[in-house]
Amino acid sequence: MNTIKLKVIQVKQPISSLYIAKIGYADLWSMSKVDRRHITNDDEVLGIQRELKTEKVKQIQKYLTTKYATFPNSIIVNVSSKHIVSRNDEELVLRASEDTFTIIDGQHRLAGFKDYDRNEFELILTIFVDLEIPLQAEIFSTINSEQTKVDPSLNINLVLNDKLFTPRKMVVEIAQSFNYDTESPWHKQIKLLSARNDGMISLASFSRPLFDLTYAEKDWYLIKNELQSCKESFPLFDDFMYDEHRYIFWGFYKNRDSASVYKILWNYFTALKNIFEIDWLNSESILNKTTGYNAMMRLFKDIVPIGLQEHKFSYDFFFELLKPIKDLDGVVTAENYGSSGLYSTSQLYGDFRDRLKNRLPNKDIHMK
Repeated sequence: MNTIKLKVIQVKQPISSLYIAKIGYADLWSMSKVDRRHITNDDEVLGIQRELKTEKVKQIQKYLTTKYATFPNSIIVNVSSKHIVSRNDEELVLRASEDTFTIIDGQHRLAGFKDYDRNEFELILTIFVDLEIPLQAEIFSTINSEQTKVDPSLNINLVLNDKLFTPRKMVVEIAQSFNYDTESPWHKQIKLLSARNDGMISLASFSRPLFDLTYAEKDWYLIKNELQSCKESFPLFDDFMYDEHRYIFWGFYKNRDSASVYKILWNYFTALKNIFEIDWLNSESILNKTTGYNAMMRLFKDIVPIGLQEHKFSYDFFFELLKPIKDLDGVVTAENYGSSGLYSTSQLYGDFRDRLKNRLPNKDIHMK
């Protein structure tokens, strides 16, 4: 009989006594099962975990290749007493089999270790014994739905503390410049945590579309790993073959040229400001709120191929191209488009394109 001996700390809580231990990823992988939800013939058999999200697992696998990979939170499991050989307050001896542990929370982290072949990686384990299924479900539900969510702008603001010059850091620095620059069309209108100003759009909402124009989210950990590996100089990123029409700002990032990114966006937004003389920064309008901003950024993506072809991203280029949408000035309101959501953004974006249809490449206006 194969066994595994774990040094543990016993913890007493209202729900049950539990154990805290550390375990190698390979041992946990080989000894675990997940009680997932299964759908068969339209009959739902309730389990504890949701089905694995493949993309989330892939992201974790990429994260595990980085030099700073860490999982400081515990993976929560249940053990049936039939698998316990012996136990006391300091040691738990378990029969090692493929179903010793049932994962309550942490299945995506554990799945990320499939095919992992690097150095030993120890995981923190919270172990319940003979916990009934309803209580397992309660724990899973509490962890995944009832914890306080972190303000997205706080998460994004924290990238400024990163010593590495990441694409996110470049974008957030640009957002700050738009807020602080007295000549900026967004002066004091981006809600920065440090400034505590009453702006029209949050830092997170302003930054996200710019992230999407700079790099592919799926490559985030690979980019950080490249930066970590080239501490003496900025990496060339030769393995990242991005289409400049899709990721227009990637080339500027590679050259650490934030100034050009800021200038292009400054020209675009200033042109829009001068076209939308009534709506721009009007509290009654949705133009500078998340709904309108997302529509403007979707339009910007459509204009990029023209700018690249003509080698122009000047103020005059944007202003002349966008003139036909002038007739929307004063009507970009919640009453006409709705106050928020993808539908409202799509409607406004569609109206932009309708007026520019002879100037822009053909495209389904409902595409994101």
